[in-house]
Amino acid sequence: MPRCQRTFKSLGEGVVTPGGGGARRWTCPYCPDSEVYETVTDTDLLSYAALALSACERDFGPPHDRSRTALLLLGLRPECVLEPADRRYDLYLQSGSDPFQLRLQIGHEMFHRVCSRGRIFHWTHEMLACLCAVRLLRRCGAEEYAEETVRRYGNAAHELTVTEMMTLDLWAAPAHSAGFYGRAFVTGVELEQAVGWPALCRLARCLDSTGAPDISTWLSLLPANARSDCQRILGITMGNEK
Repeated sequence: MPRCQRTFKSLGEGVVTPGGGGARRWTCPYCPDSEVYETVTDTDLLSYAALALSACERDFGPPHDRSRTALLLLGLRPECVLEPADRRYDLYLQSGSDPFQLRLQIGHEMFHRVCSRGRIFHWTHEMLACLCAVRLLRRCGAEEYAEETVRRYGNAAHELTVTEMMTLDLWAAPAHSAGFYGRAFVTGVELEQAVGWPALCRLARCLDSTGAPDISTWLSLLPANARSDCQRILGITMGNEK
């Protein structure tokens, strides 16, 4: 069962919405504005989520917990949450979003379901999630909205440097500082141009002994020229990666 995205408290069983195509709805009893959460039942969006899952598994490999289902919910903000008791991932989308915005969010959060799995909260995974979401929009014919998103990311990227993006504490700033996603996307595009998509995808599964992204090891496996280009893009030298 879903949780309040503010308090993280369980919302209980919820109620089936009359005439809502089987959608289940929860009204938060913990927050003053009693926000509403609701399951996504739109068949087009559910099909898009299935396509996003397939695309992520093709590019990054299937997760070890592939048997866990993913439940799409409308809530306060996009978020992927692992619910161990329910053996499920809850993928929250932002209520009030238009169909293209919802697809962008689905592509982003499905990457987190496949690769981050509720355990990794790091700029590299946010970068890859942004790239995956835009790639999927293009693949599905939403080229105009994909390009609009690219322009928006490009404009926002100027608000944050690469170093600021890499050192931002995402746990302390859950809403992210201005420009974070823009800088992450633009940096990802530059890295992809330097090493190619398959090599960049390997970064998602390159983890250290604690389960955190291991940029140093990923860089070390690249050809010398590509490694040098990536170090220049990230403004780092071997040994000071984060």
